[in-house]
Amino acid sequence: MFFGILNSNSALYLWDQFFMIKWNTKYIEHATKAILYLLRDRFMYATDYDEMRKVFLEEPCLLHTLDVQAAFVHLALKNEDPKYIPAMNQRSYSKRPTIIQNNNNHQISNRKKAYLEIIGIKNISLTLAIPVNPYTVWFL
Repeated sequence: MFFGILNSNSALYLWDQFFMIKWNTKYIEHATKAILYLLRDRFMYATDYDEMRKVFLEEPCLLHTLDVQAAFVHLALKNEDPKYIPAMNQRSYSKRPTIIQNNNNHQISNRKKAYLEIIGIKNISLTLAIPVNPYTVWFL
């Protein structure tokens, strides 16, 4: 969960939090909302499906770990208003992309249609093995 989406430090931070609260789904929801709110401005700049897909797939891994941490704490622990989270994103972005127009004031688009592939994992079962001593292994 969150690996392959966030950078490894951010994902490990969230996993640490989830282990401490015994994978309570309420906190997983807070983490997901925090990430989406951090990317809110990028989503608002998206003008079509391709750009929205790019934000979903490429932007989360570029978030700073400190920003993910601050947003998660803001939502999960302090129960603060989420409208302040987009300002926590310290990553600098360029202005809104410019759109090339031809002489007739029609937008030129060389984009092709793309479809978001179905990605997901269902019915995961994890087994944690903690060795008591080097010669004995117990399965939980």
